Amino acid sequence: MSANVPNAPEKPVQYSELRDGDIDQLFASFKGFSKIALAVSGGADSTCLLIAFHDWVSRNNWDGTCEVLTVDHQLRPESSQETGFVQDLCNSLGFACFVLKWKDEKPASGLQEAARDARYQLISDHLSQSGSEAVVLAHHLDDQAETFLDRLTRGSGIYGLGAMAPDEPNGPAGLRLIRPFLDVPKESLIATLEARNQVWCEDSSNQDPKYKRSRLRKISGHLADEGLSAKRIATTARQMRRTRAAIESVLAHIFFDHVEEHPAGPLRIQKHAFTAQAEEFRLRLLILMIERATGRAHLPKLRKIEALDQWVLAQKNGRQTLGGAMLEIKRDVILVWKEVGRARPDTLEAISGSGCWDNRFLYRIGALDANYLNKTQLCLGPLYNAPVDQQSLPWPEGWPKEAFECSPVFWTGNGAVCVRSAASLLWQDPHGGQCDITLQRIPFPPKLAGNYRTDLKGS
Repeated sequence: MSANVPNAPEKPVQYSELRDGDIDQLFASFKGFSKIALAVSGGADSTCLLIAFHDWVSRNNWDGTCEVLTVDHQLRPESSQETGFVQDLCNSLGFACFVLKWKDEKPASGLQEAARDARYQLISDHLSQSGSEAVVLAHHLDDQAETFLDRLTRGSGIYGLGAMAPDEPNGPAGLRLIRPFLDVPKESLIATLEARNQVWCEDSSNQDPKYKRSRLRKISGHLADEGLSAKRIATTARQMRRTRAAIESVLAHIFFDHVEEHPAGPLRIQKHAFTAQAEEFRLRLLILMIERATGRAHLPKLRKIEALDQWVLAQKNGRQTLGGAMLEIKRDVILVWKEVGRARPDTLEAISGSGCWDNRFLYRIGALDANYLNKTQLCLGPLYNAPVDQQSLPWPEGWPKEAFECSPVFWTGNGAVCVRSAASLLWQDPHGGQCDITLQRIPFPPKLAGNYRTDLKGS
């Protein structure tokens, strides 16, 4: 055992409150934002976030605006009192506060996970209207350790064990999440509140052993006694995130160098280019190609993506499906496209303006004739559902026709406008009027394919 790792419990560490200099350093990067949202539940952690942020604003010349969001999950009788506490505190500090309510039916199992997902979606919906650029969360050092341990019990690899990032540009529900307290122990947050005689709300469910987080919190104390402190766990998580960033960088280069994306949806790669990669990159490349083809985040079980990889290595010809995608090997080429299955693309009717279709394409519609779109029903949908004579289409060489069944098509009552994905198409209706159509694939994601799932047996 290393001399730096104790083999017996040490004396408890005494944590001091956050000083002005500490707070200024924690929030220094916020000067680049014009509007942000603070997520505050009323517990000690988020109450300290609110108080510390107010202190920082008071001492600095930040010319931005801040809103506070508090979510009432409607799971406990006292939840409305807690949101009321947050509202009163915000009023005293001069911050606008908004209460977001989770009104959906609550699941019988997986309640905490469902509440988390609902919370992020409620916040995302609010930010789409308010214009805040990021959400600030009060996750701290002890939360980071619990997240690491939770994912370790699930058999996570490098991606999962990276735990939480201090700045997550593409977080849940598309949110940018900022976590200034990730290196701060919870005891320091409590000490900061006590030094200011600031009260907070206590959520009894945080100590309820029926929840995994509560049990992990208890285990963390025993691990710290043996030298595996929250700080050491956080250091390991940071190293994992650094390794993940390196993998993502290499994976992006492999994708751009070897994968061809047809503008209408399908993808292909030469088999020799695929098999030349190390196994970890092959697995993640398959996941990424499936996600790009389907427009859906794909989190396969490890054994399934490993089996698909082995099938690709062994086969010369054949087809397999996974995650809503069809994968075909044909003449030393691997092709991937969206399968016409249960997750069928929607058909949008009477569209105008701009938007996203099937999580794969961005469109923009502009009428050059001011009244044209008012009298013409422009539709966007998949090729298989469009009023198109497929026999007369000039099919792209080297691609199977089936690969384009879910490709985007614009049409009106007068017939198809275009059947290929391209930029700045100018179409003129023989009955009069013009329409400027721009259609393009969603850009390559800054956050690449995530982790695969494992069960307790590692498969």
